[in-house]
Amino acid sequence: MNGFAKRTEQKKQAIKQTVLELLRTSDPRGMTIQMIAKQANVSPVTIYNYFGSKEHLVRETLIDYMIRQVEEYEAFLKEDRSFAEKVKYIIFQKKKVLGEIQVDFIHRLIKEDDEFRRSVDVLYETRVLPLVIEMIREAQEKGEIAPYLSIDTLLLYLNLWRDVSEKIPVSLYSERLIDELLLLFFYGVKGEQER
Repeated sequence: MNGFAKRTEQKKQAIKQTVLELLRTSDPRGMTIQMIAKQANVSPVTIYNYFGSKEHLVRETLIDYMIRQVEEYEAFLKEDRSFAEKVKYIIFQKKKVLGEIQVDFIHRLIKEDDEFRRSVDVLYETRVLPLVIEMIREAQEKGEIAPYLSIDTLLLYLNLWRDVSEKIPVSLYSERLIDELLLLFFYGVKGEQER
């Protein structure tokens, strides 16, 4: 990459980082190109030249953010960890993500923006789902979960718990709550089975 291309890419990344910072506290509908440009220390024309529109900039920023999240998932799930540790990581990442971005906005964008939804679907189908299936198979082979349960049933169960965890207010998150929810996830309300 030559010097000009490198500087251009650095500016684009700085602009996207500014958008992420603004998304921590602001709804993108209230953001303007001028606001983004001022905080990123670039001209509005630069943003239009690189991204074409605010909508495209926000979409590209969020897609890049989601790809980084998936890369973190991949790295964590490929480590030698127990199924319980991996489930805790998958289901309870909300606390970390909420500190970085407004999840409600991402959900709204998925509903309203077909291009963004397609990108999220492709990311899920090609990277997230195969990774989770591999994690489940590995846990079944190690005897960490029942080998007779189907992948489809286990995926549904994981997704139900992930959906429930997204409804928990961040103010209630604590290590104890997460540990107790993990016990419910694995053993139900009866508690750990007798050995």
